[in-house]
Amino acid sequence: MKTLSKTLLVVSATGFTAGSIIDFGGFSVNPSVTVALPLGAVFLGLFMISFMMEKEMAGFDAEEAGKLQLIERGLVALPSGRKNKLEFAQTETVSKTVVPTAE
Repeated sequence: MKTLSKTLLVVSATGFTAGSIIDFGGFSVNPSVTVALPLGAVFLGLFMISFMMEKEMAGFDAEEAGKLQLIERGLVALPSGRKNKLEFAQTETVSKTVVPTAE
C-alpha cells in the first residue's frame, strides 16, 4: 500500500472508532461531533477507490515514462508544431461563419 492509501485507512478507522464511541456510548455531547462516523465511511470509500486504482496508476506512470524515453531518444517524432518536448504547440482557432446572402 502507498502512503495515500495508508493515510486514508487510518483516518477511516479513526473516524469509525471515534464516531462509534460518541454515537453509541451514551455521552451527552454536542450533536455536531457525531459527524465523525459518516466521515469514517467517506474516508473508507476513498481508501477503497485509491487501493483499487494503485495498479492502474502505476501502469499509467510506467507507460508515460516509456513514451518520454522514446521521445528523448528521438525514436518518436514530435508533432509538427513542437520544437522540443517541453514546448506546447500553439494552435489558432479559426471560426468560419457563413453569412446568408439575400437572393
